Amino acid sequence: MIITGCAKGLGQYLALRLASHGATIIGHYKDSTKEALVLQKKLQAMNPRSRMFQANLRDEQQTKKMFKEIISQHKRIDVLINLVGNFSYKPFEKFTLEDLNDVIETNITSTFLCSKLAIEQMKRQKKGAIINFGCAGADRLTIQNNTTLYYMAKTGVLMLTKIFAKTYAKFGIRVNAISPGILSSSVVIPKRISQEQIVTFNEIFQAIESCISPQSKLNGENIEIAKGWKP
Repeated sequence: MIITGCAKGLGQYLALRLASHGATIIGHYKDSTKEALVLQKKLQAMNPRSRMFQANLRDEQQTKKMFKEIISQHKRIDVLINLVGNFSYKPFEKFTLEDLNDVIETNITSTFLCSKLAIEQMKRQKKGAIINFGCAGADRLTIQNNTTLYYMAKTGVLMLTKIFAKTYAKFGIRVNAISPGILSSSVVIPKRISQEQIVTFNEIFQAIESCISPQSKLNGENIEIAKGWKP
């Protein structure tokens, strides 16, 4: 099971929870080396085959190299969780081209590259599951001044989810998206949101379990977990 961007926060939580349920975790990180090594030690205590890999998923060659090493060592990819995706919050008129590239490439480019590479292997296996991460409201063309570029990127991720699901279902590959609302770890927490509407890491874990279960028939779905909150 590959989880991108899992050295800290939600990704770290998911890696540890899934490992505790018996999964071999192939984690990815870009810059958080210290946290990644600590996580790797914890994961290997549960499963010695688990390992962390470093790569910039905006770079095609680095991403290809990482997947080549993973397949060489583990021979298969059963699940890919695309968690990487930077968030930016500032007035639209202050966004730069650098901001645009960062948000688009970490969300859309990384999801596209990783999914394509995982699918190459999953096609040979004739099965596999991919989970992408959107955000609440991304399927409704949400436009807000401070988060427009982020919603552009996450809407793109949902579009990729739909086309991958449609194209590769014939190979036994299922592709779904999970779109959380506000987490306790969110960079910006709206003042109008109640404590009861904060989405927990465990609720996201439960949604992932439902998507990757061998009995699941979900494909091309966007599972929004917002608990009544709307952007």
